[in-house]
Amino acid sequence: MKKTMFGLIAMFAIMYAFVGCGSANTPTGVAEATLKCIQKGDTKGYVDLIYLKDNESGTVAEQKEQLVALLSSKMTKTIEMKQGLKSWEFVSEEISEEGDRAKVVAKLFWGDGSEDEQSFDTIKDENGKWMLNVSK
Repeated sequence: MKKTMFGLIAMFAIMYAFVGCGSANTPTGVAEATLKCIQKGDTKGYVDLIYLKDNESGTVAEQKEQLVALLSSKMTKTIEMKQGLKSWEFVSEEISEEGDRAKVVAKLFWGDGSEDEQSFDTIKDENGKWMLNVSK
């Protein structure tokens, strides 16, 4: 009985680890996962959603490490100042004719009562997975 219970707990822990902030392979799914990371203050999860390639700035791993360090305190300050991200609703999703880029717009509702709109630019990576596109 103990083995079965331990096995179930381990299975749920592994499933939770893989899900992280969650992400469906759609532009809106990526925006949803991004907002869940912001809501939780999960900078690493947020950075994992960003499309990066090895370049003169370093390897993908190095770039992710730098972004986590850069964004961690900024994300925390914003979340604290606005008293947390309470909820959101998606306003639109526009996919390019080529089908490899999309823009998702969401309305954000903050704990301090303020609201704003945020757009998320997304791009398909080499494997067909939708990611945040933060490059210009």
